[in-house]
Amino acid sequence: MSDQKERINSGVIGSALKAAKATTKAAQAAEQQIEAFALFVNDTPTADELSNVPDVGVKEMVAVLGVSRHGSFTNTAIELGVSQPGLSRQVQRVEKVYGFEIFDRRAKGANLTPKGQLVIEAFTEALAAIARSVKAAKHLS
Repeated sequence: MSDQKERINSGVIGSALKAAKATTKAAQAAEQQIEAFALFVNDTPTADELSNVPDVGVKEMVAVLGVSRHGSFTNTAIELGVSQPGLSRQVQRVEKVYGFEIFDRRAKGANLTPKGQLVIEAFTEALAAIARSVKAAKHLS
C-alpha cells in the first residue's frame, strides 16, 4: 500500500511541478512580449536606427498582413490575386530582411510568432500612416 501511495503522490507531484514549470515559462514569455511591445510603443529610433530600417515595400507589408489576418497563404493569395508561391516568396523575403520567422507554418495554416506580432503592429501602423497621408494630400488638392 505504501508503494502505491508513493507512486500516486509522485505522479501528482510530478504533474503539478510540470504544470508549474510550464506556467512559469509561459509567464516569462508573456513578460518578454510585454516588454517588447512597450519598447515598440515608447521608443523613438535614432537617426542611425532609421538608416538601418529593413527595406520592405507596401505590397510585401500587405502580403504579410493578409497571411496574418487569414492564417493562410492560400486564402491570402486568392484575396490578393497572386499565386501562392509568389506570396510565399514575398513573405520569405520579408523574413530574410528581418532575420527571423514571422510565421510558424503548419499543414493547416500559419500562426504568428511573438516577433511576427511586432512586425504586424509595425506594418499596420505604417500602412495606416501612408493611407492617412494620401487622404490628407488629396484633401489639399
